Amino acid sequence: MLGTIYLPAGRLIVDSSQPVADLSAYTVIVARQINLYEGPNLTLNANYGATSVPVPDGVGPKSGTAALRS
Repeated sequence: MLGTIYLPAGRLIVDSSQPVADLSAYTVIVARQINLYEGPNLTLNANYGATSVPVPDGVGPKSGTAALRS
């Protein structure tokens, strides 16, 4: 689960007995409801620089970018 899951009026269901997203660089979840079944370990990493997948505005650190703008 690398990137953003956007369900502002929806529900995310994670039904797994195995770790979920533990190897992803980052995961952003926007959801009205999150249900975890079968005891999963849902990992939400925040290593935004470890991937070329764009990070949405307003999420994560943006250090150094302000100095580059004119």
